[in-house]
Amino acid sequence: MNTVTFLGDKIALAGDFPQKGEVLTTPAMTTVSLAPLTISEKTAEFKLIYLFPSVDTPVCSSSTKAISELAELKSDSVDIYTISTDLPFALARFQEKEEVKGIEQLSVFKNPELLKAFGTQFEEHALSGLSARAVILLDANNVVVHSELVAEVTEEPNYSAIIEALKA
Repeated sequence: MNTVTFLGDKIALAGDFPQKGEVLTTPAMTTVSLAPLTISEKTAEFKLIYLFPSVDTPVCSSSTKAISELAELKSDSVDIYTISTDLPFALARFQEKEEVKGIEQLSVFKNPELLKAFGTQFEEHALSGLSARAVILLDANNVVVHSELVAEVTEEPNYSAIIEALKA
């Protein structure tokens, strides 16, 4: 079982966080238009998945914007997906207000337990049901080519490592 910290407080995570070389089959999640979407059914050369607790927090907001603005990710070969427990309406509002483009924001609000498929669901904590901050990069065959479970939830992921994984 993996753990992360939130302001130094240790939190156990449900599920197994995917490691490089593993195949990841994702569950269906809800888009901002309330349609179902399953990332592992998409055919892009790379699928970048960014999981986080809530878009209404400063770190989640800034890191979502940072990922959407990474020039190296602006490519037809890379699809970018963000996943949280936020309502699709909140995600749409954020996307419009912050002018975030080029990403598909997904919600697991109907069933936060879907986060177990990613190994990021908080267990037995005041924030139970939310997601730890993590990045998973899949290739076209849904093989993990890079994954990072951010140790402290209030910190941002390593953007350089994402870019390096895309170049490898």
